[in-house]
Amino acid sequence: MAELPELEDILLSRRQSALTVTLNRPQAKNALNAAIVNGLMTLCDWLTQNRDIRMVVLRGAGGSFCAGGDIKEFGQMVMTPDSVDGASDPIAISNRVFGDVLLKLDAIPQALVTVIEGSVFGGANGLISVSDVAIAEAHARFSLSETTLGVPPAQIGPFLVRRMGLYNARRLALTGAHFGAQEACRVGLVDKVVNGDAGLEGALVETLTAIGRCEPEANAATKAIFNRAATPVDPAQLDEAAADFAACLRGEGRKGAMAFAQKTTPPWLETYSATKEA
Repeated sequence: MAELPELEDILLSRRQSALTVTLNRPQAKNALNAAIVNGLMTLCDWLTQNRDIRMVVLRGAGGSFCAGGDIKEFGQMVMTPDSVDGASDPIAISNRVFGDVLLKLDAIPQALVTVIEGSVFGGANGLISVSDVAIAEAHARFSLSETTLGVPPAQIGPFLVRRMGLYNARRLALTGAHFGAQEACRVGLVDKVVNGDAGLEGALVETLTAIGRCEPEANAATKAIFNRAATPVDPAQLDEAAADFAACLRGEGRKGAMAFAQKTTPPWLETYSATKEA
């Protein structure tokens, strides 16, 4: 049995052949920082080599799944100098890394189960989009919030479209809507909605037991076959999305990041009220 890797801001625990991966920044609602992103990359490589792990459970510490990208690192990204001499934009390079995380998670031979509670914003939805089974607690709250900050959901976008369909993804992203677990289930982002901690644990045990009935190499081959049969996410699309993200962040996105940090409204905000016909 291989020794588990040590990862910053990620806790690993093993129960039989199931590995639980816990995002461990509860003080920040498990927002995705560089340490977590790099840790997930390392973990995916480790999982590919350690096939005695048959299933992976991804969840967050402290009653929240993941609040998306870390706002402090987002603020630092805003201050990144422009690229020079035709070099790739450093903002695009930084953004693109998360696409590689999703590609790697999507391709691991193990069954990936996400357990979702609390806040699920931005990039967190990308993690769910590459899971094989997604179980949500009924009070979980979701949002594709990137556009309200002035940037697109660049790296998660292709995975969201594949998961929930083009028009559901467009509707939720273009409105920055907050939606609940039942709506997430209706559009196909999650597979099952349960009540409370007991419901989550019961659904998780049921799911792991079901996966445990399946021969591991048959499951790994099945994932590979299905991924080949589906329309794959093209890395070139993620490259283009990263460039779009950088362009937006260097434009009005700077104002959006500043407004978020200062808890003010961005300059593009426009609201409507009902009108009565004369």
